[in-house]
Amino acid sequence: MIEKSTNIDEYFTPDTAAEAEIKIKGSKFIARVIPVRSKKEAEDNYAALKKKYYDATHNCFAYRINEQVFRYSDDGEPSGTAGKPIYQVLEAARLNEILCVVTRYYGGTKLGTGGLIRAYSQAAKLALDNTKIKIKVFTQLITLKFSYELENLVRKTINEFKGSIGSSDYSDHIVMDVKIPQSKHGLFREKLTELSNSTIKIIMAE
Repeated sequence: MIEKSTNIDEYFTPDTAAEAEIKIKGSKFIARVIPVRSKKEAEDNYAALKKKYYDATHNCFAYRINEQVFRYSDDGEPSGTAGKPIYQVLEAARLNEILCVVTRYYGGTKLGTGGLIRAYSQAAKLALDNTKIKIKVFTQLITLKFSYELENLVRKTINEFKGSIGSSDYSDHIVMDVKIPQSKHGLFREKLTELSNSTIKIIMAE
């Protein structure tokens, strides 16, 4: 069971891929969960799985990168009986950066609308049960440009705001990529501006 986080910058995502299989009235449902970081990565992974399991009756899927970027498909099943139920499982678990594909091999007995919804939901839930979940943090990328004498002040402020340092370039000035928890980046910028008397150049990533 996933516990609710009290940190607004935190979200849940699968740490590893996982799989589960169920059989219902002769039909086989194989659910696969895959960590993905973007819409393109999700759709590329889905295309690869659909090609690999070309002989399946249906390859239904849902992915959720975040609350704004998501998609689901019934892949030929009756509308609303496969993709959306899979997506609702991911949404209810508050998972981001995740793709779930449920492959069905038809067994000769129709399950009806309710039966299909239950089958696809159950398969997705079982795959999630087999998935290790980790916590990640929504961050904002900021590039800083400053003089050498301000480096200790900058690093101290980054630590204070629980940020992380990426690439850095040391030439005439220091140019440093920094990731700050999304809810704190405004205060971080204000504090740096105040402490440096506006001498630190701050560039926000698009």
